Amino acid sequence: MRPFPSHATAFAARTGAKHPIVLAPMLAHTTPRLCAAAANAGVVAFEGAGQLGKDVLVSRIRETQAMLNAGAVFGVNLFVPSGFYTDPSSWTEPQAAAVEVARERYEGYLSELSGEAAGTAAPSLSREEHQAVFSGQVDALLETGVKLVSFHFGWPDAAEAGRLREAGATLQGCATTVEEARWLVDQGADAIIAQGAEAGGHRGTFIDAQDYRRALVEVVPLVRGIADAVDVPVIAAGGIMRGGDIRAVLEAGASAAQLGTAFLSCPECGTSKMHREALLGYGGEGRDASEPLPTVVTLGYTGKPARGLQTDRALRMADLEGALPNCFNGMLAGRTLQAAALQQGRKDAAYLWAGSGYARSRAMPAAALVETLVAEAQSSSRSD
Repeated sequence: MRPFPSHATAFAARTGAKHPIVLAPMLAHTTPRLCAAAANAGVVAFEGAGQLGKDVLVSRIRETQAMLNAGAVFGVNLFVPSGFYTDPSSWTEPQAAAVEVARERYEGYLSELSGEAAGTAAPSLSREEHQAVFSGQVDALLETGVKLVSFHFGWPDAAEAGRLREAGATLQGCATTVEEARWLVDQGADAIIAQGAEAGGHRGTFIDAQDYRRALVEVVPLVRGIADAVDVPVIAAGGIMRGGDIRAVLEAGASAAQLGTAFLSCPECGTSKMHREALLGYGGEGRDASEPLPTVVTLGYTGKPARGLQTDRALRMADLEGALPNCFNGMLAGRTLQAAALQQGRKDAAYLWAGSGYARSRAMPAAALVETLVAEAQSSSRSD
């Protein structure tokens, strides 16, 4: 057995976790049951708050906390509003035109699914309203005593970060480049999540976000670059599916490995049946099991760049990729279409988040997966 590197063991000890492994926050997928199962198995488990209101978030946190064993480590991830919303008045004419084309296409797609004319998507909240939601989420964390918080899409304003800091919270930021990592540390980040290009779900890029493809750096070189540039722990994320992957990022300088896609096939996860079958069956009907469905990073699902399985929905929006503004409010019909696609089992019309390594997914309970990952990582050779 090969023990974990000393810097990884030290990081786990500081957080209170047994292993240098983190369950990634995956909004709509990381259920309280999954978070509790993973945390109780000895890893750091994160819940994704997304844009949940305060009361809903408090309820989810308390549900998770009620299932945690003594000493289990649980945190919450927040989306920073300034990183996912842009004022429409700042859009260029081509961007505004692309938003209108995307809206028309999505409403047409919805009509195909429902067999009748689609309604107009609900209007976006304003910047001030999004900030109010975020402040309510901070209130929820303070009310429930959450002491571990990570941020996606940048860093909150000093007042909100200060409230969490005064309550004794440890704060982590997500970086997709060395430049972002340095900036986050300057803001006060206690640790950096290095999100490699392989990661599924939304990209955390926030510096020059419109040109997000320049920040698609593979996880191992990204970890090395960030670890050399900052003096806080680095948590590697992206394409980590087996224990050998964990060993690789720890040896590259990461203090812990964050896994998301690997947990999507756990029974405790909130993954839809359609999504689960696509992950485990490499895309489904008519596709050779030896040929995984490709993944793609695109704005075409939600308006923010995200990696998922390449479905017809992504292909229909591909020509708008370079024109759309990088923000959720540029793709307001995205969630409405997602709900309809999931309800009808239409994989072609859905976004199904997946990291580039999803073809190595395994269906097993969260605790068994953690045990397997640790055993693989501590074996004498890297696992396939």
